[in-house]
Amino acid sequence: MKKEEFVTYSDIYPAYAGRSIAPHLSDWQARIDMDKLRRDRHAKLVNTMREEGITAMLLLQPWNVRYATAYKGLIYTTGLTYALCPVEDEPILWGHGTPAIQDRRAMTWLKPENIRYAIPTSVGMMSSALWTQPEALEFQREKVVQQLKEALEERKLTKEVLTLDTPEPGLQALLENAGIKTSLRADLPIKAQEIKTPEEIECFRVVSAICDIVHYELAKYAEPGMTEYELAGYMDYIAMKLGSEPTPGSWCGSGPHTWPNYRNSTDRLIRPGDIFYCDTIQVSWNGYKSCEYRTYSAGFKASQKAEDAYKRINEWLYSALSDCKPGNTTADMLKHWPDEETWQGLPADYCWGDNVMHGLGLVNYGPPQGCRAWTMKYPYELKEGHVFAIETQDSIGDGQGVRVEDHVVVTKDGCEVLTRFPSDHITVVPMKSGREEIAFDAPEDRMKRFAGKYPPKGYRATIDADR
Repeated sequence: MKKEEFVTYSDIYPAYAGRSIAPHLSDWQARIDMDKLRRDRHAKLVNTMREEGITAMLLLQPWNVRYATAYKGLIYTTGLTYALCPVEDEPILWGHGTPAIQDRRAMTWLKPENIRYAIPTSVGMMSSALWTQPEALEFQREKVVQQLKEALEERKLTKEVLTLDTPEPGLQALLENAGIKTSLRADLPIKAQEIKTPEEIECFRVVSAICDIVHYELAKYAEPGMTEYELAGYMDYIAMKLGSEPTPGSWCGSGPHTWPNYRNSTDRLIRPGDIFYCDTIQVSWNGYKSCEYRTYSAGFKASQKAEDAYKRINEWLYSALSDCKPGNTTADMLKHWPDEETWQGLPADYCWGDNVMHGLGLVNYGPPQGCRAWTMKYPYELKEGHVFAIETQDSIGDGQGVRVEDHVVVTKDGCEVLTRFPSDHITVVPMKSGREEIAFDAPEDRMKRFAGKYPPKGYRATIDADR
């Protein structure tokens, strides 16, 4: 009998581009292996430390603590938790106060004795509570030094250099006084997190799906008369309803706030005919952050000038993605974008964030990052497993602007766009009268068209007919 040739399913049935894994537990379907996600992240950090000759790190930034230990942390400030990550042993986590009791129950992948209690007001922004009481601050920091000294003695690391992930001069001075040598390598944890594991990429598929549905629900909900605050709040509500952690900072800008891009929601009323755009920034699924812009027109079809501008920014974005593949650089992508000096008449640094690409992960704005301010002179090589957001914007020419943004993963031979909500046209948010098929005709345009003749011929008849 002839040996049967093995053919993969993907050879016969190509994968759906909008695929994402169901986010809940299942005994009958393989989904995201969170145990493997945790193991692989810790291993990547430890391997990066080994490569750099580092034997122990003190992690103070919450996203670095989460990467090493999977501790979710608290959203309101930094400095409530920290972790010691040795190369040859399990991390020690100092959690926030009595909630650490809950962490011992829930975080079964760490030994209970390795989940301890953090000293408050000693590091990070929590220490600002005692900046005006330097004696009290030093008193608290001395307790942290004692904790760390004991932990290093347990691990037989007292003669090794303790490397910090963020500057803490006061704490470092006390550690040095206690005989613990220190160094600083803020770049190292970010370097470890740069290339995403397969499980991390699946997390991005889920968060991208959440963002797409947020925009879909927003398109059904929004209408003229609502405020930017209301739409931003509704987006966060939908995101959390779909499983996002309570960290989103979605926002909406409308009318004059769309050019230049204000990037702050207000209580401005969205008027019929306004352009508005919304961003699902910081929507988070198991810590993995998002950033997806889409542009809307309130009540009517957008003007041709608006559609032309939206077409331009799509061309910029997708021309850049046409050169997104391993071995190419950020400069290969951004060469397709206009130079700010010509485009806006401003230095490129002033325009940072207008047209930009930035890494996504447990923290936004990691590598790869690119903008015209430095990228053409200092390009960055793209690698398989990079995940980033890419966003472009332009002026309509009527005092408003348009914007678009997608999530992208670099694959072995190109890239894949993870966000799927339509971005090839401006989405019309209809008025309840159902007259959205009529393009919005601004008063200033009507004045030019009718040259002082008002009302236009047939105007009353049209209204009567509608009645």
